[in-house]
Amino acid sequence: MTGKQLSEDHRAILAKLLQIPKLNNHDIAFVLNVDERTVRRRRYEFEATGQIKKHKDVSKNAEKLKPHHLEKLVEWHKDHPDALLDDMQLFLRTQCGLEVSVPTISRQMRKAYGGNFLRTGRCARIRSRRQREAEGRSIAVELQQSAAADSPDNGSQAAAHQELYHDQLDMAPPQYILTPPSKPQRPEQASAVYNAAGEHQYQDRHQLRYELDLNSWNLRIWGVAASGFLTDSYNLFATNVILSTVSFVYFPHTKWVGLVINLLTLFGSVLGQLLFGYLADRYGRTRLYGIELVLVIVSTIGVATTSDGYSDMSFLALFTFWRFVMGIGIGAEYPLSAVITSEWASTSSRATMISSVFLMQPVGQALAQIVGVLVLLGEDAAHGLHDKQCGLDLLHEEECKRIIDGTWRIVIGSGAVPALLAIIFRFFLYDCGLYTLEVKNKPGNAFRDTQRVYGAPPTNNEFAMSPTGGGNFYEAETTPRQFSLEDLHNYFIRDKNWYYLLGTAMTWFFLDVSFYGFSLDNRGTLSDLWTTTERIPINSDLWCWNSTLPGGTSLVQSWATDGLPTWQTDRTRPCNTIFETIIDQTKQYLLTVSLASIAGSACFIFFANRIHRRRWLTTSFIILTVLFLVTGGVYYGVAHRPGAPATVVCVAICHFMFNFGANTLTFIIPAEIFPTAYRCTCHGISAAAGKLGSIVAVLVVYGINSGYASTMRQGLIFLLFATFMALGAVYSWAYLPDVQRTVYDDDGKKRLENRNLEELGEGYMRAQQEGQVIGAREKWRDMKGRLRNRRMIRNSEMERTGEVPSPPPSLPPPPMEPVEADGRAIV
Repeated sequence: MTGKQLSEDHRAILAKLLQIPKLNNHDIAFVLNVDERTVRRRRYEFEATGQIKKHKDVSKNAEKLKPHHLEKLVEWHKDHPDALLDDMQLFLRTQCGLEVSVPTISRQMRKAYGGNFLRTGRCARIRSRRQREAEGRSIAVELQQSAAADSPDNGSQAAAHQELYHDQLDMAPPQYILTPPSKPQRPEQASAVYNAAGEHQYQDRHQLRYELDLNSWNLRIWGVAASGFLTDSYNLFATNVILSTVSFVYFPHTKWVGLVINLLTLFGSVLGQLLFGYLADRYGRTRLYGIELVLVIVSTIGVATTSDGYSDMSFLALFTFWRFVMGIGIGAEYPLSAVITSEWASTSSRATMISSVFLMQPVGQALAQIVGVLVLLGEDAAHGLHDKQCGLDLLHEEECKRIIDGTWRIVIGSGAVPALLAIIFRFFLYDCGLYTLEVKNKPGNAFRDTQRVYGAPPTNNEFAMSPTGGGNFYEAETTPRQFSLEDLHNYFIRDKNWYYLLGTAMTWFFLDVSFYGFSLDNRGTLSDLWTTTERIPINSDLWCWNSTLPGGTSLVQSWATDGLPTWQTDRTRPCNTIFETIIDQTKQYLLTVSLASIAGSACFIFFANRIHRRRWLTTSFIILTVLFLVTGGVYYGVAHRPGAPATVVCVAICHFMFNFGANTLTFIIPAEIFPTAYRCTCHGISAAAGKLGSIVAVLVVYGINSGYASTMRQGLIFLLFATFMALGAVYSWAYLPDVQRTVYDDDGKKRLENRNLEELGEGYMRAQQEGQVIGAREKWRDMKGRLRNRRMIRNSEMERTGEVPSPPPSLPPPPMEPVEADGRAIV
């Protein structure tokens, strides 16, 4: 809508709005749904005449710029070479009394400079202007002060300019037209709060948050993020499926191959989490979102096509290389999926949406197992694997290896299918408005992209319906450039936000030590837990000692000297074929790990907003510590006996608690508590710390299994992992903030309310102002102070009721020293 199209009602409303001192042109344009330039022109008219006339022609003003005015402007521009057209317009308005449009100024200045005016260097001028404003030398303020000094009524003119040029003042959001604001935050408090938005004013953030919070759980955002996370979980935990088959075909008696494959995959994940977390904050989420799936797809094809046959000696090098590349793509998915979901979600649905995305991890684990067993059953139906006694007899060894070699390739290659579907939608996803507004400083694009996804906010009689919550009436503090040493020092060191990063990184590290020690390549562990008898010796008493196939040769006899092959994980049933071994492994994994993990994640989605998440993270670590100790004790009592299923039940409960608590929360909390400028980077660092913990777990489990010969060594692993769970509880208690607050409804009922990302992103200083205690030393002091206060209250209560507390036991008095008459001691 242009200025000539303003109806009488709009002109009347506009006149009322222009009389509100703290309402800027942007807010009025948003309320009336008109162009901001229209409001700016009509404001000048209203200031000059006191009314808004109909059909005011304000476009033809080139003739107003006289030659002497142009000369004055050129002379001023020589002293201010980085001035923009808006600054020149302000100069003419304040120094010459002219209202000239920006296109007119541009056209006339090009004529004055011979057609080479402001052709290049706009970005440099903008940076110079920001630097000057950060130093308190704004051109707009200088011109206002100069105009006020030249005016006969300095006070009134200065006040008028302070109302007119709203972009230099602290302004209220548009909703305060209709509702009174709450008490503003004190300036000394505001200056101490780190604000990632830099130059952006509070009302833009507040309005954008309002538009996001109008919506609930979003299927589109969840589908885009969940599909990629499902793909990555499938490919990561497909290791449990393929290592048995790869070992059978290529490395039947080499134990360290699985360790190398897992370590290279996990190292790739660490690199992907750190690299893509940084790049997503530096260049934008959606510019990176999809690239990690391309890596997964390419590496999946590379893994599936590795080597032309099992006799190729280059197999391990190619296989581990492509798994490393796949690990980079898998690691990149963690910060991108979590942060994009967090920033696009409303405050009320944020936890449920992120936990719904994380649900895809156990689903991906189960899907890898199911696809693996389905492919194996199909091969058995087509080629009769079970009847060929693959792995036990030499008669069909070549054919068996060829068939099994194809099964794991199909399992791995299937992981590219959901990635191909997900990548189509990812390239059409926009950056969240929070990132566009706070980091890229493009509020127009931020509101546009938000409305593309969620639609425009509802209106009532052409007024945008805004919330009535309180706000901070201050212009956001100008901060140094993102990722500059000054900004990093200010945020992490000066404002002590390294507490948050230490808390998220260490809790994720200690969690993954135990989680991946149980979940990654645990074929031997699960077989050991499920066994109800002692190991069977390899001797002639076995029915498979001699071949049962006509013309066959048994391989079992060589096991008596060489030991069981690496694919044979059940020492109580050494006569199982590779087909039977994989079927048993799949059954054990689904019943012990997958079903319990899916149930835990589903329960957390339901309780995400009903429990105090930070406290529940600490509590779940403590519960897991107790469960690991109990599981270790149960294992020592019933291992390799008929009561062994009791240990299986305990392990399943542990996996339920993993996903109902710590495993899900370590994924959610880093996506909530950091500012938009560093949210992906900090989430990536935290996730990388977790993957380092998984590397420690893999090495610890391999070292114990290789160097500790006892058949009860699994019990030691349970007790050892309990220590890591206890350490996780300490760090989550000491270094993480509350992401929710307790509020009371009108009827006095207490409930939990999520804090929004902007509030959480203000970091440690904001949390400290709210009374939260963060840091191990601060927590300890607070605990001692609470105990001291409680003791004083109890003593005062006893004195009030007449009960005298028993005095502490007294020591005998020290012996008296003999003294002289003048009081001096005798030496």
